[in-house]
Amino acid sequence: MEDLFRSYWWLIFPLGWFIGAGWQSWLAYRSRKDALKLVQTYAERGQEPPADLLQAISRPPSFDVNGDGERSGSSRTNWGWYQVVLFGALAGGFVFMSRSGILGDSGLADVLLIAAVVLGALALASLVAALTYKGPKA
Repeated sequence: MEDLFRSYWWLIFPLGWFIGAGWQSWLAYRSRKDALKLVQTYAERGQEPPADLLQAISRPPSFDVNGDGERSGSSRTNWGWYQVVLFGALAGGFVFMSRSGILGDSGLADVLLIAAVVLGALALASLVAALTYKGPKA
């Protein structure tokens, strides 16, 4: 069992993302279900539900962290530059680790170099996205 964890420790990260995405979907489902229940209450009373309530049901779920009706970060900044720096720094760190000789002859240096190439490609893609970013629509 201990060897299994040593071999596949990296699966914790995609599994964590999967659990987080599932939790977010469940919260969005509960929010929509509660809003529909409220609309049903208005219908039973013969009243017109507020327009904001109907609009909240009809729009796709957004990950509104700030409560301002915008996706978090979309109205404030261009997150592409953050990704350029993050992926570039990770790629540089993996290249350094694979070429420095710290790992010895374990064969891990080639794996780290492949990871550096993938992260470098992500940094370049993020750079293109950051340069072509037009800002939020007014």
